[in-house]
Amino acid sequence: MKTEVVVIGGGATGAGVFRDLALRGIDTVLLEKKEFTSGTSGRNHGLLHSGGRYAVKDPDSGRECIRENYILKKIAAPCIEDTGGLFLSTPQDPPDYPDSFLKACEKIGIPAEEVPVADVLQKEPALSAQIVRAIRVPDGAIDPFRLIRANVEEGLQLGAKAFPHREVVSIQTEGGIIRGLRAKDSRTGEELQVECRFIVNAAGVWAGKMARMAGARLEVVFSKGSLIVLNQRLVNTVINRCRLPSNGDIFVPHGPALILGTTSLTTEEIEDPSASEEEVDLLLSEGEMLIPSAGVTRAIRAYAGVRPLIGAREAEGDTRTISRDFLLLNHGAAVGVKGLFSIVGGKLTTYRLMAERTVDAICQEMGKHASCTTAEKPLPFPREYAFHDLGSRLRRISGSGSSSEILCECELVTRKEILEQVEKLSFSTLKEVQERTRAGMGPCQGGFCSPRLTALLAETGKIPPGTSLSVLKKFLEERWKGTRPVLWGPQLKEEQLIQALYSELFNLDHL
Repeated sequence: MKTEVVVIGGGATGAGVFRDLALRGIDTVLLEKKEFTSGTSGRNHGLLHSGGRYAVKDPDSGRECIRENYILKKIAAPCIEDTGGLFLSTPQDPPDYPDSFLKACEKIGIPAEEVPVADVLQKEPALSAQIVRAIRVPDGAIDPFRLIRANVEEGLQLGAKAFPHREVVSIQTEGGIIRGLRAKDSRTGEELQVECRFIVNAAGVWAGKMARMAGARLEVVFSKGSLIVLNQRLVNTVINRCRLPSNGDIFVPHGPALILGTTSLTTEEIEDPSASEEEVDLLLSEGEMLIPSAGVTRAIRAYAGVRPLIGAREAEGDTRTISRDFLLLNHGAAVGVKGLFSIVGGKLTTYRLMAERTVDAICQEMGKHASCTTAEKPLPFPREYAFHDLGSRLRRISGSGSSSEILCECELVTRKEILEQVEKLSFSTLKEVQERTRAGMGPCQGGFCSPRLTALLAETGKIPPGTSLSVLKKFLEERWKGTRPVLWGPQLKEEQLIQALYSELFNLDHL
């Protein structure tokens, strides 16, 4: 295969670069080692940053966040819930920080307004009555899975090519110039050779490995952040603690659930990160300072993502002192690998800006004059798509005038919706179905719907004959990794029920 540019990495940044290149008429191929969103971009709290979190100590990142916040609300409105955000100060927090926060926000253009605590408590009664000050900012919630797929889908519509499950195994250079690469299909072992002039290394935590493969150097710090999913939407506003960023100081409402995060610790485990029980305890104890009922609300899952940060490799412990800004590196200018660009760091909120800067640099190298349009052009979304709104989904299903078999009751996902998605795939897994439709993401964590989903994949020929039970077991084991750290109270009772069902009905404990 021949192309102009190969983008390595199917997370938010890679998908954004892919779309931007396609919009500018540049022949492009996107390669992802697993499924799109399977890395850090699919393991965050889904916060659409106002920039307030970084206003005091990382103003450049804060400035970028508020600018992109406004842009994404225009071009990606269907996958955003404009909840607004609050920074709340407790008696345990520095009393002078709210004033510093307000001044910092004003300086970089973040609209921050102090509001009466009594009004906040009336609107959000689950909040602690001990709150002493409250400041409103334009935070929101965003669906990273749908956002990334919309970017990939528009690139495909424009004629670019994207290949999931293709891991790059070698990068070829000649005289210090990029010539191509080889990728391997993780499912079949088949190898794909691609000739290209440019490579965009948007591989996230694997960016350093990709750079070394091309003979370049890139140091990345791995910062693990763990989060907890609560099965009740205790608040309808993004809640931040008004202090320097720390553990357990963000609550983000997502549909009927609430996500609490996050930690920030150096790690070397980047392939399959998981939340520890100690992190779960820490997050809940800190979260209770803002929402007292968080500690007694059923936690249905804990998960972790690894941030790729640019900073000293010697950093140990808490990595919050490292900027959340991003780095675009032209290796041709830096270390002599012409045609290789690495884009690392940043936030989900700033993915579009990161892509714009990257494609601008490639166009300059190519001598091509093509302006960026991603800040104005809306992303494509499925008809009637709305951000995790179960009420509107139920009304649409009940008013459709025809029988709509619901395969996932927690997230109200119908058989028709799942069929529409799996028809696009030559081969599928339950994880892919989950990320495309949200089936299995609700309170039962796929416990009751996964057998139906597996049967549907078998019926449609998307999994090989005779593999249904192994496919089902693999999915349940992946879910178990997130459930295990939160096994107490109601969640433990449900897990015992799920275990009994699968042991008795499918004999999975002996498979």
